[in-house]
Amino acid sequence: MMQPLAVRVIDPLNKSVYPAQLISQDDGCRLERTSLSTGDSAPDLFLSPGWIDLHTHIYDGVTPLSIPVDDVGLNTGVHLVADAGSAGEATIRGLYEYVAPRFHTEIVSWLNISSIGLVHLREASDLSLINVDRTVQAVLENRPFVCGVKVRSSGMIVGTMGIQPLQLALLAAREAGVPMMVHIGEAPPLIEDVLDLLREGDVITHCFHGKLGHPWEAGGRPGPALERALARGVLLDVGHGAASFNFDVCQRALDAGYPPFSISTDIHIGNIGGPVYDLPTTMSKFLTCGMTLEDIVAAVTIAPAEVLRLKQWCRLDGILEKATLFRISDEPVPGRVFRDSQGNDRTAEAMIIPTAVITGRKLHELAYPGSLRL
Repeated sequence: MMQPLAVRVIDPLNKSVYPAQLISQDDGCRLERTSLSTGDSAPDLFLSPGWIDLHTHIYDGVTPLSIPVDDVGLNTGVHLVADAGSAGEATIRGLYEYVAPRFHTEIVSWLNISSIGLVHLREASDLSLINVDRTVQAVLENRPFVCGVKVRSSGMIVGTMGIQPLQLALLAAREAGVPMMVHIGEAPPLIEDVLDLLREGDVITHCFHGKLGHPWEAGGRPGPALERALARGVLLDVGHGAASFNFDVCQRALDAGYPPFSISTDIHIGNIGGPVYDLPTTMSKFLTCGMTLEDIVAAVTIAPAEVLRLKQWCRLDGILEKATLFRISDEPVPGRVFRDSQGNDRTAEAMIIPTAVITGRKLHELAYPGSLRL
């Protein structure tokens, strides 16, 4: 049994932050609330529910973009990742039966509306590659591993198909009773045509991209189509990626009072070496943009858990099942540059450094750059 650790608990379920002792015993880890006396400094170590990355590509060994999940999962403080459409109905069993069991990080999957998934990167440019009936069947047969339907609805992917892949994805998601994640980017189709089809609970990923035709007005307020979508309960996801996050677009939206619902990476082989790196780096960029730490933690815990219908994910009473311990450092991490997808840099004010995870009821220290031994 290790000595109790003084931590600051960020509890997004109850919207509270409080000091506590983390006590590790043979039967697991639990929290014991404490109080700070006058003059006492708050603990340097934070504890939150386990982090979730809602947009990743981890169909390792099968699709050209994918990477081993533990490299961007538990090794970086992330307990659960959602693969965003690397698999379609023809390939989902391989992800579920052969890839996911090889790793420690938990995996769920958005099912690509294209039967082949991301075997190549114009998967929605040919309607012969889409089978709605089999997609619905694959969702239903593989729940809860399959969490929803994914469609990439931008010009470089859909080609001359325009809005049709999105319409078919919407049909499949509605028939299967699951949400849809929609990649937005360059036109065609027009962003208004995309947004006006989305429903409550659907997720717009790449919400702060800087390409021509993004859904924001110049001052940071949502354009009319995005405003209508948000009013219907459509959700904003970051999905940083190699080409889909712009500091200025993000900053203007934050300043206008429109933060993202969820913060995710769109991590893949093309951006793991920068500008994305991992979820802690992406979270840290939002510290630099002025989001509070509490809101950032909520965006990687309770928000994605809501999308994935994980009602007990953020429970912090009793024996802890999944939690992430981290600290805030104002020292740069070697190799980390705060750069967006268009090559714009910002000076990092602070870095979120994952230090340990609680999984399987046990505390496991991490070898993340800049982490401290407990």
